[in-house]
Amino acid sequence: MFMLDFPLISSQMRLQIFPAKSNFLAVCGLLFASFTGLLPGQGDLGEIQKRSYSFNEAGKDIEYALYVPSGYKKAKAAPLLVLLHGLGSNPQQVIRYQGVTAEAEKRGYIVVAPFGYNERGWYGSRGKGNGGLLGGRAGDPENLGELSEKDVLNVLGIVRKELNVNSARIYLAGHSMGGGGTIHLGAAYSDTWAALVPMSPAYMGSHDILEKITAPMMVVTGDNDSTVPVGMVRPFARRMKETNAKHVYKEIAGGNHGTTFYRNPKLMAEIFDFLDGCSVEVEEGDESSQEPLRIFTNKSGRKIEARIVSSKGTKVTIARKDGKSFTIALSSLSETDQNYIQTWVAESATEP
Repeated sequence: MFMLDFPLISSQMRLQIFPAKSNFLAVCGLLFASFTGLLPGQGDLGEIQKRSYSFNEAGKDIEYALYVPSGYKKAKAAPLLVLLHGLGSNPQQVIRYQGVTAEAEKRGYIVVAPFGYNERGWYGSRGKGNGGLLGGRAGDPENLGELSEKDVLNVLGIVRKELNVNSARIYLAGHSMGGGGTIHLGAAYSDTWAALVPMSPAYMGSHDILEKITAPMMVVTGDNDSTVPVGMVRPFARRMKETNAKHVYKEIAGGNHGTTFYRNPKLMAEIFDFLDGCSVEVEEGDESSQEPLRIFTNKSGRKIEARIVSSKGTKVTIARKDGKSFTIALSSLSETDQNYIQTWVAESATEP
């Protein structure tokens, strides 16, 4: 069996093949890193940025990719998606999966793709070492897995320090090796993530990790994946559903390990729909980064205390104080609520 990941090079996809073991499966962390960068200028908004920072413990600069939507306003907290690449790939490639930045732009998401130290660090999902056959090469540090995990946390800290991130809406997703990293980091730093999305996840650890994952999780795979076979994912998915009813399993008929993910904007829209419905209850000190709670009333008179998360077209997503989110039709709410939401949308568009 071979481990395949699909880097994007100048809008063309190049296949890289790596030896793999026969045992597969798969897929989020918080440390603040010291960073001296400035807030992104207007010219950087709506564009994929190639950045780097000084990772002191590793003794080198590490690259990451950042996308800040053109509608970003410093005064308004934005949701953040942390996106992990697969084996042999890199941040600039995974952030260019078709539909990722298009959906982020429409929905107001910041997207950041860490390197995980290098293209084969596994984000700590295979332990603190260099990963053996599927990991380190000559010259890689013995603690490659540890550094890979810390790099994700460092980049998350940089983005949260530099930009106004909604603490209740920080998400983690990843493809293949990045899917394994999503599962590992989703359990290790469970209080950080509002939702997890492992795609074709190459996770090779115990399914008991699901007991540590508190965020809703959407696992996506293809039934024709020859790299991370569906027969390896299904048992994980069954255990996942037994563990938490909020978890979602999507199996794509005829889906493979590559184009099913990097050339599938429709799938990315479904993933962002899932993320839009997930938020967490934040600490009292973080309440200022969210919209205020108010009483919403539907046309039958039923009331709910919630805050606006987002509004798009004829629908609005609201979240209760306990973090549970609902996407509903604007027309189902009272006229007073509809006017409030329309004003909120208009003010959000004009905030400095």
